[in-house]
Amino acid sequence: RVTRMLAANVGFLLLIQVIILMIICMWCFQRYAKRWGTALGRDSVEGSYTRVDYIAGEYASYVVSYLYTVNGKKYFGSISRPALSFGLRASIDENIEILKKEYILGKPFVVFYYKESPIEHWLNSPPSKLLIFMKAIAIPLIVLILGNVPLLFMDFLITHSPNI
Repeated sequence: RVTRMLAANVGFLLLIQVIILMIICMWCFQRYAKRWGTALGRDSVEGSYTRVDYIAGEYASYVVSYLYTVNGKKYFGSISRPALSFGLRASIDENIEILKKEYILGKPFVVFYYKESPIEHWLNSPPSKLLIFMKAIAIPLIVLILGNVPLLFMDFLITHSPNI
């Protein structure tokens, strides 16, 4: 009698886990499908470089700022290059001039963005399909793991409880 009751509880927990897994899989697919247009390069706009600066401090770096517009709303971004990547031979002004030649102010480039949140974007080439897949499953996978830990613990307690 006790063994049948334990088996029924384990079966019920397994059913809950399967339902949770199905919901998580559908959630992952939905997140992946929404990002698919970005991976294919469909969601893109033109951006332009706006400024090249040097930021002094403990983590000194050169910063290239850029601007892009999606549906009439302006978004800003930046590319940071560590000061040490230029070496110590050239002056700050010389390094800024090198960057200004590489990132010509006002020069257009392509910005690929995620349609639901244009702040998430990539420059000059769309993200890889693997990156899109990883971004799509990251949060649901964490939810799946955190949701299953208590169920697995309960399953462990039931299967390892002494038969009375």
